[in-house]
Amino acid sequence: MYIRFISFISILVLVLIPVVHAEEDTLTVAAGAGYRRLVDQISMAYTSSSGVTVNKVFGNMGQIITQAQESGAIDFIIGDKEFLDATELGFTEELTIGKGRLVAAVAKGVKIQNIDDLTSTAVKRVAIADSKKAIYGHAAAQFFNNKGIWQQIQPKLLMVGTVPQVTAYLLTGEVDVGFINLTEALAIKDRVELVIPINEKLYSPILILAKRLQHSKHTEAADSYVAFLKSEEAQTMFRKQGL
Repeated sequence: MYIRFISFISILVLVLIPVVHAEEDTLTVAAGAGYRRLVDQISMAYTSSSGVTVNKVFGNMGQIITQAQESGAIDFIIGDKEFLDATELGFTEELTIGKGRLVAAVAKGVKIQNIDDLTSTAVKRVAIADSKKAIYGHAAAQFFNNKGIWQQIQPKLLMVGTVPQVTAYLLTGEVDVGFINLTEALAIKDRVELVIPINEKLYSPILILAKRLQHSKHTEAADSYVAFLKSEEAQTMFRKQGL
């Protein structure tokens, strides 16, 4: 009975996780730069279990969309639903990764207590990602407007390309506060003074998806990747990354 049970489980696993043939042993996954650590972790675990190599592309979503349109080589994009739905790219399916959250990370040595101190003299420089091309830069700009502090923030504002660039300025002390995603903040929490969650009512909801591109030619590998993203192993990773 025990041997039969093991055999049944083995067959079930084969059904759930498609076998990938040698000629389809590569996938290209593109993602917003703020999710580099998550995608690296997922890719390593997926490659370990499937043998499929994952090529990774990172940038702000404007850069990612442009590359997907021009190259035709990207199989999946991981990013914000609203942004991706507004593109002209063709997708065949989508999986929900989780909910993105905006936070303000405060540089070491900067003594502020809460987000209301953002306009005080204690904060001289504030960094955000590109508000027109990066999800969390857009969310930060919405927050400034909805909070009614845009005019006070503008003279202090440094806008850079991506969330990791915000983090770099923050960790070197070149800015006092950086607006990033919770996933990024969890990775650097011991290297900053404070992480302040931003009221989610003050920016549009951020739903992070993995969307499969219609032009993907790696059918079996893509099926295998979808199965992995649905697995409990991947879901646990998402939760640990604040999604």
